[in-house]
Parts: sequence; structure tokens; C-alpha cells
Amino acid sequence: MEAKAFVTDDDAWVPAVAFTDREDSLLVGTVSLPLASFLTADGALRVAASADRVIAWATAQKLRALARAEEAMGEEPPRRQENQPVRFGGDETHALAVAEVSTTCALSEGIAARLLHDATDLTTSQWQVLEAVEAGEISEAHARVILDQARSLPAGQAEKFSTVALRRTRTRQGRLRTPSELRTCLRRLRECLHPESLTARKAAAQRERGVWFSAEPDGMCTLTARLAAEAGLAIFNGLDSDARQAAARAAEPGALPGPGAAPELLAAPELLAAPDPRTVSGHRTLSELRADALVQRLIGGTAGPDAGAFRAEVIVTIPVELALGTGLAPGSGADGTGTLATAELEGYGPLDAPTARRLAALAPTWHRLFTDCTTGQALGVGRTAYRPPKALRRYLHSRDKTCRFPGCTRRAAACEPDHTIEWQDGGTTDAGNLAMLCRKHHALKSMGAWTYQHSSPTGDLKWRSPLGREYNTEADQFGEPRHPLQQPEPPPF
Repeated sequence: MEAKAFVTDDDAWVPAVAFTDREDSLLVGTVSLPLASFLTADGALRVAASADRVIAWATAQKLRALARAEEAMGEEPPRRQENQPVRFGGDETHALAVAEVSTTCALSEGIAARLLHDATDLTTSQWQVLEAVEAGEISEAHARVILDQARSLPAGQAEKFSTVALRRTRTRQGRLRTPSELRTCLRRLRECLHPESLTARKAAAQRERGVWFSAEPDGMCTLTARLAAEAGLAIFNGLDSDARQAAARAAEPGALPGPGAAPELLAAPELLAAPDPRTVSGHRTLSELRADALVQRLIGGTAGPDAGAFRAEVIVTIPVELALGTGLAPGSGADGTGTLATAELEGYGPLDAPTARRLAALAPTWHRLFTDCTTGQALGVGRTAYRPPKALRRYLHSRDKTCRFPGCTRRAAACEPDHTIEWQDGGTTDAGNLAMLCRKHHALKSMGAWTYQHSSPTGDLKWRSPLGREYNTEADQFGEPRHPLQQPEPPPF
């Protein structure tokens, strides 16, 4: 599909907004964009990008104004009744500002308080982030991701963090990361910059574990659990495995609901008969099946061969020097605090060294993938087999981490290995010709609408859209510097 020339006819340009409709408005002038009905597909995307630029600028002005409003109210506090005790813990100015913003902007007080909190940080310690929003380099959503991570650091590290975080908003090839991608990237960066060891922080966070029940309408509820990452991920993967097995059984001709089925479906299997486009195999969605599996595992039901403790597959990526206890920074202790090498729990992120070593010793449900900055090319099987062997799949999961389509954050474990050059066209089953793609983006590639090629031996990909736009996605770097402030990176990364 070829992109046509952008609209040049002056008659197709109209003022999108004329800021003259309200007497109390301080806005002056107009913003002009071409009429949507005159646009090509490529032109429409350019207009969308231009609108984002206006939104980013306006958002920055709004945040500056909100910060100034609270500051001004503190400089000239409103008159108050005499002999009244100090309220709101002494922070009356903030409470008044929240009430004013809430009523002026028609927001809940909770959202108004969050906006004022963001505005204060962005106009003081995080001013670089606000300038990036104002310049249209990042969106408000990107800024909030940076703020959330920076606030979990001590004050002395937060500003250093945001300086590096702004460079991480773009990949090494210059593509702007989505907020979800950025959140994953910055969680790793936070681990590098936090002065307290991950081991100590995890021990403190363990005291926050718990399970909570919340009633919901229509006879439903929400059950929430805060657990250690390795335990929670094992439970989720186990439930997912149960769900996929149940979906496979339900897809078989003439199959009845098996173990783990919801009680109402066991009593009335005809409820499964009507296909729903939201479901897998015409039956329950994977989300529903996971919920049913949780009930089955915890309170029982129809007995089945899979009942009992989970035997979920969980993969821990462990640098060899960490497993051997040699990846320690100078002066660090024997407990693994301050390590240069970092283990990762697939599907979660950085893991403290003691937990990683403990998981590495477990078998058979915990799989170890030792790495030493290698590419894994030797794991390929060429033209001898179409399906990648388990060892190669584990390497791809570790290298790709997620679906490799630009911006997609679906876990690699839930994706499918795709032959870049199709098998029937002579493609090989090697790391250099494989990438993990979720089902949706695998289909887009198989249709020929989107195409990609490997642009480096380490798994970087160059994508091309139907409109001819090019995007780059990058493999996880095993050899990434562990202390980014000590090893400056070249622009734009």
C-alpha cells in the first residue's frame, strides 16, 4: 500500500478551534488542521501526531498553572475564622487548593490531589520531565511513569533517575517507547540506582503481603493478593496452564466441561453451546478459565488428574557470575547485596540474588537459563526441524522478553515463535531467523501487511508498516551497563 501525498489545498484547512467562545478564557488565536475528510491514511496519522503535540503543550501549561495556583494560595492564604484549630495536619493550603481545582476543573478530589502532587514535582525536582512534555518529546502518560518510579527512590537519587529516564524514553534506534514499555525499562533502571539493596527492600516489602476481599455488583467479588513475585508468578502461570488445558479439552468434538469448570456450567453444559466472539474455541475466555481454575485449586470441585500443587514452569535468567557468587561489586557482602550482575524472573523483572540462587537450585518446576552475553546462535537447528527445540525457545523468551511488534508488551511466554523468512520459503529454525510474536501480530505479519527483518546478530528487528513507515524493536541486552550514571550513553539512548 503506497502512501499518497498530503493535502495541500488551502480550502481543506479550517480552524479546528477558535478560542473566542468564552469571556473568561485567556486563550487567544486559533489552531488549524486539515479536514479529516480530505486526508489520506498517512495524512490522518500526521494530524493525530500533531494533535498529540498540542495536547502535550497544553498539558504542560495546565500543570504549571496548577502548581502556581497552590503556591499563590500559600502566599496569600484566605481569611479564616479566629479561634479555629489548625486542620488537615497543618496543610490547609493544600486542602484548599484541592477543593478549588476539583470544582474548577470538574474533577474528583482524588484526581485533583494527584494532579497537584504531579504539578509540584514537575515544576521543582522533576523540571526536566515537564520541559520534555512541553516540547512534545513525551506525553503526560510517559511523565507519570517516570514520576511513579522516581518517587520510590530517595530524594537524592530521584533527579539523577529522571535524567537517565528521559533518555530511556526512546530506544537506541530513536523510537518512542510506549508507557508500558517504558515502565518495564525504568523498573530495571531503578534497581541500578537504588542505594538500598534489593534483598533488604524485599525483606521490608514482605511485611506488606496480604489478601483482600472486595464485594462487587451482580453476585461477584474481587480477590486481591500481594505476594512475593516468584510465588505470585508461579500461581498465575499454573492457573494459565490449567486454563489452556481446559480450553483444549473443551475444543475437542463432543467434549463436556472437565475439571475446573465453573459449578453453573457443570450443572448446565448447554451454556457452553452458544459461541461468543470474545471466547477461545467458542467456550469460556482464558480469563474466565483462570478464575475457574483458581476456585478449583483452592476450594475443590470435580477431581481431576491435575488437582494438587501447581507444577508451573517459571524461568529465572541468571548470569553465570551471579550463580557462582563472583559478580559482586567491590566492598559488597557475601549475601549478594550490591551485585553488578542481576537475575531476572521472566514475566516480572529484577530479582534479588539470594532468591535467584534458591530458585536456581529447585527442580523440576524452575528452569534456569544461564547467560554470559552470548547470542545463542549455536542453539539453532537450521533446516532439520520446523519447531524450535525447548532450549532455543527458552533463549528466545529471554532475548525477546515480549512480543517483538513495536509497542506490544505481551509476555514472550504467551507468544509464538515466527520464522522471519517463512519455512516454506527456505527459512531456517535459528535464533537469527526467529522472533516471538503474539497471535494478533503474528497474523498481521503472516498476511504480509506488516513485514520485518533482522537488523543485527543479537535480534534487533526493523519493521515496515503497510503505509511504508519504519519502526525498530530491540532485543534485551545481556551486557547492558549495570550502572548507567557511571557509563554515559551516546544519544539518543
